[in-house]
Amino acid sequence: TFTMKGGTLTGRNGDQIYVTNTHSVITLEDVTITNQDSSCRLLAILGNDATRGWGTAGANGGQVDLTTTNQTLTGAIEVDTVSTLNFTMSKGTNFTGTINIVKNAEGGTAVDNNAVITVEEGATWTLNVTITSLENKGTINFNGYTITLADGTVLK
Repeated sequence: TFTMKGGTLTGRNGDQIYVTNTHSVITLEDVTITNQDSSCRLLAILGNDATRGWGTAGANGGQVDLTTTNQTLTGAIEVDTVSTLNFTMSKGTNFTGTINIVKNAEGGTAVDNNAVITVEEGATWTLNVTITSLENKGTINFNGYTITLADGTVLK
């Protein structure tokens, strides 16, 4: 569990937050996030090859419950097919970025509901993504992009 209210979270090298082979509950509110490695992701939830003893390759994805309030987020979120993300953007959250489901590098069996996203009233998402499902009570600025659901449905 990681909870942060206020302050600054700075990543100097690599992904801002990386989760593998564990269940993480992350809560952010009014945090200034700076990723000094602009080539890396805001959040990566991926299985690994198990060479360092972290679970079984293809079956060791991460599970993340992410909740944000009054939070500005920018960047890419990536979830592989053996991992899950439950992301709730609460009031005052502004997220500009992508959420994509990618194939697990070790060929693991895909799980259902890889990326379940909730945009609550008063939250805004500016995007181009592929996700499992979407519950929207806020505003989504499509900005010329689309959302593609896992079943192939395209939202514009």
